[in-house]
Amino acid sequence: MRIAHAIAAVSLVTLPALAVAAGDTGTAPAERAGEAQFRERCGGCHLADGFGTRVLERRVPEGQAELERRAGLTSQYITLAVRRGIGSMPAIREAELPDEELAQIAAYLGANK
Repeated sequence: MRIAHAIAAVSLVTLPALAVAAGDTGTAPAERAGEAQFRERCGGCHLADGFGTRVLERRVPEGQAELERRAGLTSQYITLAVRRGIGSMPAIREAELPDEELAQIAAYLGANK
């Protein structure tokens, strides 16, 4: 029994260190999923050379047009902008982007950068 406790204690200390050493920065799975969903679902317009980014370059302060780099976005704001549309961006219905995927995208973009 003592051996099992010792192994468990060593694992609790060493496994997180090994994960960081292996390149896992502690990014939550939901945030990684949100990044993948953002790139797949929104990237055509909102990555560096996308139409949405080019439009935002004229409307927001310098350096804030790329949503992945933009500071101050909240999950609630992103969700409302997606569902209701904003500016040149049309509203995106749940049938096109399920709530679960939108929540992942909003969590990713709303994370402090």
